Amino acid sequence: MKLPSMARPGARPPTPELDFVQRRHAPGWLGWLLLAVGAVTAFASFDRWQTTEDEVAALRDDNRRAARKAEQARVLARREQDDPALRARIDVARKLSLQRAREWQPLFAELEARGKDVALLSVEPDAARGVLRVTGEARDLNALFAYAESFADAQAVGAPRIEVFELKERDGLQVVAFSLRLQWRGA
Repeated sequence: MKLPSMARPGARPPTPELDFVQRRHAPGWLGWLLLAVGAVTAFASFDRWQTTEDEVAALRDDNRRAARKAEQARVLARREQDDPALRARIDVARKLSLQRAREWQPLFAELEARGKDVALLSVEPDAARGVLRVTGEARDLNALFAYAESFADAQAVGAPRIEVFELKERDGLQVVAFSLRLQWRGA
């Protein structure tokens, strides 16, 4: 190859222009498919990782709580063995706890089943006095009196006494708001 002659001595030769870069084509459907599959896989992996992290955190919390309870029980058992006064107080507390632990569901079921025209709003137990205070609304006075009289043969509660009743209008209908006091035989 022969170089062109230079017109002036000491002048730089012209820089050749070479293009080694191939022109890029737009990605095809296979590229987009691979990108979508990769994105879905990355999202699924991240979601699984997050779920696993949450489960591990919950298990750690449960483990800490169980270890704390076991330590408290161990310390209490040591103290109970060492201190007879503490042992006596713990026995009294256990007995009271057993007395307060009741099966509430049968009581609530019995209170609800007695009146078909009565809606109960609240039940306030007073175990110290053995009294239940029930507040609610009845369709009319006859429904209220029938509800109160139905406790004559009840097993868990009895001796009904209507403390207060008041005629009210609710949604265009007249109802009787009441407060009923019952002796609680389970207390």
